[in-house]
Amino acid sequence: MSDKMDMRVSGATAMPGGEYGKVSVSGSGKIQGSLRADSLSCSGAAKVQGDVVTGRLSSSGDVKIEGNLQADEVSVSGACKVQGDLNGGNVKLSGSMKVEQNLSARQVKLSGSLSVGSGVEAEEVYADGVVKIDGLLNAETIELHSGHGSTVGDIGCSQLRVRKGKGGILHIFSRSSGYALAVDSIEADCADLEYTRAEVIRARDIRLGEGCYVRRVEYTGTCQAADGTVEELVKIGDHLLEDGPQA
Repeated sequence: MSDKMDMRVSGATAMPGGEYGKVSVSGSGKIQGSLRADSLSCSGAAKVQGDVVTGRLSSSGDVKIEGNLQADEVSVSGACKVQGDLNGGNVKLSGSMKVEQNLSARQVKLSGSLSVGSGVEAEEVYADGVVKIDGLLNAETIELHSGHGSTVGDIGCSQLRVRKGKGGILHIFSRSSGYALAVDSIEADCADLEYTRAEVIRARDIRLGEGCYVRRVEYTGTCQAADGTVEELVKIGDHLLEDGPQA
């Protein structure tokens, strides 16, 4: 049996950082310092003035972490802001999350919105919402369904699939002119794309369907491109892609 003390906040309270068992915030709680806990749940407003290390973070409220977040499992249906890095196992979002530095996880699954100031490293990314990643999105498998206009700096992966979602009220904030994804460059083994705008795509096998525009495509295997989707199409030797993306 654990001898760590649980922390429960139901009013407006400031608590010291430290090591706890279960931490629950249903009011307005400020944790003054870094926090290590078995779990952290928030249905109110929680602010941590330091790093958080926990087995599980769940939030249907508003969580702000001024340092880094490390968690085996992250579930957000409210809002969460991490000013440093997020290192997690499974990250599930139906609300909104902002990570100002890097995000690293086994799986990222979202139906809300995710903003990352630097890069994302994961095994699998499944997004049915809004994604804004300023740096590199690197994963083994990426599936993106967005009607709101996701933007990514660069993508490196084995399998990439992009479709346009149903849209919604958030589409008014889109800066990508109706594209499901706007990206500078893509390097992939297989890319199956619709409603995607990219400067350069390098892939073995690629399909460009409805709504795509790509300035330059370099491929080594097969390419199926709808009329008007590619400005420059180049078939090149396999050796040029041997050192391609790594998930």
